[in-house]
Amino acid sequence: MKNKFNIIILLFIFFASCETFASWIKFEGAEFSALDKITARIEKLELNLNDEEILGSLTIILKSCQNRPPDYLPESAAYVEIYDKLNKNYEEGTLIFSGWMFSSSPAISALEHPIYDIFLISCK
Repeated sequence: MKNKFNIIILLFIFFASCETFASWIKFEGAEFSALDKITARIEKLELNLNDEEILGSLTIILKSCQNRPPDYLPESAAYVEIYDKLNKNYEEGTLIFSGWMFSSSPAISALEHPIYDIFLISCK
C-alpha cells in the first residue's frame, strides 16, 4: 500500500512539474500601451531589448519579453525598468518600477504613475 501511494505521489509531481516548467518563447521586443491621464490620450510604445524609450519624464527600458508556447493559454510577460527623471538628485532618474508585467493581468502589474499608466500589450 505504501509503494502505491509513493508511486502516485511521484507521478503527480512529475506531471505537475511538466506543466509548471514549460519553456517560454523569448522575443526581441514588446508593445506597450501608455495612458496620459492629463490629456486622456493613449500612446502605443514599441521597445526593443535594452533600448530606452522616453515618455515625458519617464525612461522605459525593456530587459526581457517572453510568450507562452502556442499550446498553452496566451500570455506575454515582460521585465521592465522605469525611471522618473523629475527627481533632480539622480542624474539617471529614480527607479520607480522594476519587475514583470503580464498582458493578461494589467491591473496587477502595470505602472501607476500620477501622470501615466503603462501596461504590456504583447511581445513582438
